[in-house]
Amino acid sequence: MTDQIASQHCSQRPTQHPAIALLLAFFLASGAAVAQDSEEIDAVAPAETAEAGPTDSDDTLADEVVESEDDWLDNSQEYAARKANEMTQWVDNFFGNDERDREQAESKLRLRTIYNWDDRLDNELKFRLGGKVSLPQISKRLDLVFRGEDMDDFNDNGVEDPSEDRIGLQYQVGPKEIRKHRFDLTVGFGSSGPKPGAKYVYQDAFAEDLNFRFTQRFTYDLGEGGYGSSRFVLDKALDDRELIRAYTRFLYGEETDGTEWSTSLSYARGWEGDSGRVGATWLYVGADGQTEPYDFVKNYKVGIRLRRQAYRNFLFWEIEPSYNWRIDEPYLDREGAWRIELRLEFLMFDHPQQTLERQIR
Repeated sequence: MTDQIASQHCSQRPTQHPAIALLLAFFLASGAAVAQDSEEIDAVAPAETAEAGPTDSDDTLADEVVESEDDWLDNSQEYAARKANEMTQWVDNFFGNDERDREQAESKLRLRTIYNWDDRLDNELKFRLGGKVSLPQISKRLDLVFRGEDMDDFNDNGVEDPSEDRIGLQYQVGPKEIRKHRFDLTVGFGSSGPKPGAKYVYQDAFAEDLNFRFTQRFTYDLGEGGYGSSRFVLDKALDDRELIRAYTRFLYGEETDGTEWSTSLSYARGWEGDSGRVGATWLYVGADGQTEPYDFVKNYKVGIRLRRQAYRNFLFWEIEPSYNWRIDEPYLDREGAWRIELRLEFLMFDHPQQTLERQIR
């Protein structure tokens, strides 16, 4: 289950018309005064002409005021966009978004122990390693990557995303200083051999509190053919540690059931306990389904994730209870089931001397 989101451009820029009108009136009044003074200057001693001099400095000062106001507006918009992106990064990094970890400049790995208990499905214990290890000895653009879990994916059937692999290589193409766009060449490793692919990411702050991210991935499996996935994430920052997220994912390929989709709406809030340990709450509702051979919704789900630092700053525990309304096969009755997922995470960094606040941001 999980991945859908629609994105919309919404830019707001404060208007400057009242300030411009006021300055224009000032210029016209100054111009009239200068014209009157110039008529008197012809009949007066040349020494008095110096009185008209200050108008030039006034014009210069007015120009500086306009330019200063423009700079202030530009800087304010840039600051707001940066704050919206920082909130998105904080939520992703704290809850362990492996996709964002693989795009960081430094190495970062997350080792997770996960236990799933379900009313109707088999219980499961699994281990996941996610993140990346930089390979600067070979190339500063080359990374060894590990796929752990998609923090926005609420699928309960254990279905793996065939457009990604548990382990692989990624090579960043293009200039690194361009932050809105990122393009990577990837190679995964599976039972059928190497799986070449490509990934494109576009992200931007459409408004002072609205951040959008689009990820497109293509992979070719020698045994199963090609796969593609599209992810859309739209974040609205409510506060320094509050965020609403709309998420959508489409998965399609030669071996998928048409287009397999998932979507969710989430609310995240970070907090700090009396002991100084950082924690966060993640509330969500979502659905997932398919389009072939039957078009139907497999599951509706509502749940909450509670996550907090444990005994050490690099340890995190998490509990996620949820309720599901599932259909095993088309045209069967939908049945409800409780599910609880427990996680213990060990966080590893390339620079252990960094502070916790820097690490989770």
